[in-house]
Amino acid sequence: MKRRFALFTAALIMAAPTLALAADAIHIGYVNMQQVLEESKLGQLAQGTLKEKFGPRSEEFAKEEAAVRQQAATLERDKPLMSKDQISKKESELKDKMDALQKQFSGVQQELAKEQQKLAQAIIGPAQEAVQALSKEKKMSVVFERSQAGLLFIDDGLDMTKEVIKRMDERTK
Repeated sequence: MKRRFALFTAALIMAAPTLALAADAIHIGYVNMQQVLEESKLGQLAQGTLKEKFGPRSEEFAKEEAAVRQQAATLERDKPLMSKDQISKKESELKDKMDALQKQFSGVQQELAKEQQKLAQAIIGPAQEAVQALSKEKKMSVVFERSQAGLLFIDDGLDMTKEVIKRMDERTK
């Protein structure tokens, strides 16, 4: 047993320089694509487009929701003064309003999600080009997407996100 351990240790010591050279040859980096989507010029243009297109609708839904909540609060306050039929009728009206509002909101959410996906695709292509160019320049062996890689820890010094954003922004007019 001691002999096997000694042989294993000797083999490990002889292989150590080779392993060290192999480890030095591997260059790893990562990019936070969510940050690229949010902070790049293309990403900010997309956010502006979404706000312009969906902002007024969002405000409208917020007002309608506040009105329905106010009606529900009024109903709760006035319940002791109302008959069961009146309460039932008001509750039914409120439920119908809430259901209609929810249906409208759901449709707008689906439309928003499609638009976000379309705009994100327009950003992903240039981002991938920037990552590939930067990776070749830095002779990277592997570049991970920070949130998708399942990494529990990675040194911040390996983060290429700011450089990718800078490179994308240089190409964006």
